[in-house]
Amino acid sequence: MDDIYNKITELVKNNILDVDDNFVKFSDSGYDAVKFDKNNFSNIENIKSDNKIAFIDGGSSEILKSSNFSLNLIRIYYAVYFKNKRIKSGKNDFYSFTCAKNVNNEIYFDTEIIGIKNNIISKEGLLLSSLDETIKQGITRANISNMANLVRRFSEIKTAAKVVESLDENDIIVLDGSLQCTFTNEKKYLEELYENALRNKVIVCGLSKTTALMTDKGNSITSALNKFNFDGKWAYHPVADIKNENHQADIAFVKFHEKSKYMFRFEIFRKQKERIKDAINLISGNCKDPVFIGYPYGLVEADRSARISNSEKEMMLTFFSIKFGKEWEKIKDSLSSVDAHEILDSIG
Repeated sequence: MDDIYNKITELVKNNILDVDDNFVKFSDSGYDAVKFDKNNFSNIENIKSDNKIAFIDGGSSEILKSSNFSLNLIRIYYAVYFKNKRIKSGKNDFYSFTCAKNVNNEIYFDTEIIGIKNNIISKEGLLLSSLDETIKQGITRANISNMANLVRRFSEIKTAAKVVESLDENDIIVLDGSLQCTFTNEKKYLEELYENALRNKVIVCGLSKTTALMTDKGNSITSALNKFNFDGKWAYHPVADIKNENHQADIAFVKFHEKSKYMFRFEIFRKQKERIKDAINLISGNCKDPVFIGYPYGLVEADRSARISNSEKEMMLTFFSIKFGKEWEKIKDSLSSVDAHEILDSIG
């Protein structure tokens, strides 16, 4: 048994590569990577500002699922901070119901939004082929549950576009995640956000908790940048010249607090990239809370407030079982075909 563990530790150590990384390796030709250079590090400054920061995040939980339909509860939350105090917040709960339908002899997923008077997003753009490249898994047909991720993402961006209209010049709005379009029909929502932001002179940013980007030698970005031993809290920029129209952003990597062990991928709308240091400096002031030092507390709150607990999900499931009445046993039969994993997971 020791031989097995020794082999594993050897493999892990050998893959923490002590090599000279040159640049971030992007998978798309629309990115011209900039060679790593210690001169691209800059200190993040402590500043006093009268500008506000708005944070957006969303959560979802699948309540009912069969092979041909999926019902999800989706929650979108935003909070606006001024001098590290929340001055405004809002939350929207609604349901998304996706069903499979035959369109021209092919299976499509059709989604309807339920439970909110003024729908955050329109039904237009929520009919996708089950073989759409942005939702399918590998070479197989997409899982119908994946549509909830698309609806949540569109709703986060649409909420951001509305919140922007209540902000003032030089305020900042921060989305959880990248500014890259990853779903079909996502681009129109981001373009609306950008148009509103330019009109109101609000800065649009995205912050990713994790990044799958690697260097040209296959190393992690964190490992490559840490080799420079740059002290304190810092921003690393530029990373690449992005010419991809589905990713209208400029990228930096940031360490928001000198005591933090974490580095994050930071993005700003391409047409506002001259404001990237101003935005990073202001956001860093929201990253001092010990609950997750070095990460914006506004996003911690947004994540917590948008999350849907298992107990809440179980309560909704009980509610619907009562609502369906005698039909529930018949409906349960269609659900049981996909419940096997849950049964196995519950076995101690």
